[in-house]
Amino acid sequence: MNTFDRVLKIIAREYASQLLELALPGASLQIVGTLENVELALPEERVDFVHRVLWGEQAYILHIEFQTAHEADTPRRLFVYSALLTRQLGLPVLTVVFYLARRQTPVPAAYAVQIGGLTVNRFEYPVVKLWEHADQIAAGRWPELAPLLVMLAEEPPDRGVLARERELILQESDSRKRASLLACAVTIGARYFDKDFLWRFFREEVEMLKEATFIEEWLEEAREQAREQAREQALEQGLQTGRQEERRATVRHILQWRFGKLPFGLDVRLDRLTGEQLLPLVDRALDAASPEEFAAALG
Repeated sequence: MNTFDRVLKIIAREYASQLLELALPGASLQIVGTLENVELALPEERVDFVHRVLWGEQAYILHIEFQTAHEADTPRRLFVYSALLTRQLGLPVLTVVFYLARRQTPVPAAYAVQIGGLTVNRFEYPVVKLWEHADQIAAGRWPELAPLLVMLAEEPPDRGVLARERELILQESDSRKRASLLACAVTIGARYFDKDFLWRFFREEVEMLKEATFIEEWLEEAREQAREQAREQALEQGLQTGRQEERRATVRHILQWRFGKLPFGLDVRLDRLTGEQLLPLVDRALDAASPEEFAAALG
């Protein structure tokens, strides 16, 4: 399970209003609903959390995308996502991207189709470089993003960064959200600190972590994935069995058509063969001069 990716999605689900304020400051948009696990009409493509927002009476779809580091195909992929979400949900789409890994060069924020120096089509989207807001987060401006501070630190994070994370997280009044933020802090912190140290550091908050319901959601999703994998394996085994029986029936039909009723011993031996063993026997059944010659070919 990609737990880090899921942690970011928890933040996108629980604190979409704060992320929207960070990405589009000054836009009077109100989040009125969350569309979870939106699947697009592409093989195994699921976007990050999608929300329905209002600006006055006009409804929009807010698509929040987290990127640890920039990938070359990100602009094209976001262009495709925006188009498919627009068509699938029937509302204009606001795509915003949050980056976590520091980068010295400019982060691309558009997908463009060009002919020579002429731009024919262009799809733009706001980019938020979260490391530029690390000081504000640490100062308490965005306490909901506190679990990300260890990632955004310019130097390797130390105990002081974790302490500030904990201090900010404990300010959350909603016990369920507080537990989720603590679990996020532990999960992300495990990328930088020894796990035993983390549990000692957060030992006083362990009881609070039990209220982090999203961990049970992860476990249930993992169980469902295991069930789906078992179903696929059973189906594949069934197909293999079907192909094996089909080959056996083909060999029998050819032999019976050519030689009549088969000797009992030969019939029993055919029942013991696997699908791979039966495959070349179709040609043997057509070429053999007698049932005995075919039986000798079995070895």
